[in-house]
Amino acid sequence: MQKDLPVLTRVSTSPELILLDRGSLRVEIALRPFSLALHCAGRRLLRAASAWVAEGSVHDHFIQLTEGVVAREDLDPVERALRAELTDRGEDAVALALTLEGGRAARLEIALPADDRVSLSLRAAGTPLRLALEWDRRSGERFVGLGARHGTQLDQAGRVVQLGADRRYTGPDCPPDMLAAGGIPQGDCAPVPWMLSSRGYGVWVETTANGTKFDLAGERVAVSTRAQAGPLSVSLLCAPTPAARLRAFCRLTGFPALAPEWGYGFWKSRDIHEHQDDVLDDFHGFRHHAIPLDAIVIDSPWATQYNTWEFNPFQFPDARGMVTMLRADAVRTVVWVTPWVNLDSRDGQIPPQPESERLLREPAANYAPAAAAGHFVQDTSGPFVAQWWMGTGSQVDFTSPGAERWWRAQAKPVLELGVEGIKADDGEGYYLPEEVRLADGRSGAAAAWALGELHRRSLQRALDEVHPRQGVVFARSGWSGQQAIGFTWAGDQASDFWSLRVLVVATLAAACSGISNWSHDVGGYLGHRLVERCPPELFVRWLQFGCFTPLMHAHSRMAQEPWNYGERVLELYRGYVLLHEMLVPYVRAAAVTAARTGLPIVRPLCLSDPGDPRGWTITDAYGYGPALWVAPVLDDGAREREVALPRGDWIETWSGRSVQGGAESLVPAPLERIPVWVRSGSIVVSYPAEHVARGLGDVPEHERPLVATLWGSPRLGRSAVRLADGTRIGWRRGRWSVSAPREISFRTVAA
Repeated sequence: MQKDLPVLTRVSTSPELILLDRGSLRVEIALRPFSLALHCAGRRLLRAASAWVAEGSVHDHFIQLTEGVVAREDLDPVERALRAELTDRGEDAVALALTLEGGRAARLEIALPADDRVSLSLRAAGTPLRLALEWDRRSGERFVGLGARHGTQLDQAGRVVQLGADRRYTGPDCPPDMLAAGGIPQGDCAPVPWMLSSRGYGVWVETTANGTKFDLAGERVAVSTRAQAGPLSVSLLCAPTPAARLRAFCRLTGFPALAPEWGYGFWKSRDIHEHQDDVLDDFHGFRHHAIPLDAIVIDSPWATQYNTWEFNPFQFPDARGMVTMLRADAVRTVVWVTPWVNLDSRDGQIPPQPESERLLREPAANYAPAAAAGHFVQDTSGPFVAQWWMGTGSQVDFTSPGAERWWRAQAKPVLELGVEGIKADDGEGYYLPEEVRLADGRSGAAAAWALGELHRRSLQRALDEVHPRQGVVFARSGWSGQQAIGFTWAGDQASDFWSLRVLVVATLAAACSGISNWSHDVGGYLGHRLVERCPPELFVRWLQFGCFTPLMHAHSRMAQEPWNYGERVLELYRGYVLLHEMLVPYVRAAAVTAARTGLPIVRPLCLSDPGDPRGWTITDAYGYGPALWVAPVLDDGAREREVALPRGDWIETWSGRSVQGGAESLVPAPLERIPVWVRSGSIVVSYPAEHVARGLGDVPEHERPLVATLWGSPRLGRSAVRLADGTRIGWRRGRWSVSAPREISFRTVAA
């Protein structure tokens, strides 16, 4: 006889109070007047929580040139919840009828589906603009996450963030009139509706809608969405530490992908390879100057039109031979694509051949059959057609199984030529109007940001079918779940020190949002003042930061090949790319940890030591894997910098000197050096320099030679690491051990 399963959540009711208890969680709901409090392990995390709605109108303005959104709404006075009445009671949930100011009715459902999670869902009668949940902001409360926040502060307290419309350039080249207006709007391309609070909770807004807002500016915290998208659904995650809360978020949305080795290597790109000879010029330049190289990215344009998945024969007369030749020398090929298929590509980038110009004046050959089959996002008259930055066309609707199969089939012939990576540009939700319709029945208002992840999944599936476990997606558009597919890159930056500083902040914010496989354009894509290449000193400092980024990626509109900068810069470039390659086994081991636990490769201090209050505000240094602390140099002309070291014992990599953490240190930072420390007692495993001098190549991971370095003395007399291939390397009281036969050199750095 089957026994009844125990009810995990206890629900207690009285005329004035409802209590929900599960494990260490308790939700207290006062009915008259309505308010809600959340306790975890006896500590009150949220107090005086309530709900509101507001009528209003939207006046967001999309600036296509910079892909920036200027957000503006005219809101009527908010209608707050006055009282509540219990209407439904389930095993782990209750439903409340709310009466709002002005008499509007609303419904709030509250559930405890897990021991560390509270779910809330709010809907309201009528057609309000916004639905919101709010609670008291506590004194000194800090907020991090929300995706790649390109700003000067990691802590978002004091700000109002509308995801997809929250990036402004306010650097040195911003015109004064634009600066006075808040800066130049830029593409906010990797937002995530997820936030960590220093008070002990995380907030995930379960939506893919434009207009999602986190108001952290006043005495009350408010999270809200536009009601046209449907109910406001929020999960509060209350695990004991920020890292555990991030793990719970990844459990719901996907753990970071573990990419193949070459995905953590060094990739070279340029804005336009006008001809096949330019690709070979990159390849031969890196080989001639003895710089490691793992992949060449062929950015736009390369296809006959945007986006046919067919190599332009006038631009690439022997694409198969080119890809085969590169691959024979262990260099992969990555091609660029967006989810648009064009009717007119004349506004895009066009190779300088008359035949190519003729091709790109024509509609993409795959447009008409796809439109006839209903593979595009639809408006009232057929396929939704819009202008984007490479012409005019329609977006593929990846909620349609038929459209997804068609797109995947388009990609496969290129992959079968030997292409092993796809750079998936564009796809952000700010391009989709509210009224468009998707095949799964949702509107643009409800699902504008859903297509980016679905595009990633389609491309990864195509790669897996042609190159099992070896293909890499490198994508820009993000939202909840983006961390589970491929790599995310940081979008476009200008080449100035301000942009580098806010890029480091974006890297930390992305890490707090679960994005582990991360990259950026070394030297900045847009150039200095948008018209010249990155200045040499900035180029070196960006290079150093890129060395300690999971994927090191060089890409620019300008001629930023290192041999254009003189012998000293070239030597530094060679050395830092080589160091990045040597660290791949260490980084891949951290990537395995991310795939299992959600703890990213880049580790802001608030994730690794939540007891240190500095961790919520440090913007210019970070943990890199379990053992390294990295402090990029972010000021022009700086030859020293102040660094906040985490608590514990550390060893300076440049001097071998032991230092005590927990305070700020002023350290030397000559141009050739990025300050890096190793946690004392740690083993760092790398590849020998000679093994990766040309790149990672094709040696199976478990057959590669290794160098295992013990830094300092472990406190307990032992230390151990486990690599991505399962190899375990240990040190115990002066003796090394390895779990499987390997060619390994052992080193000790005594502090």
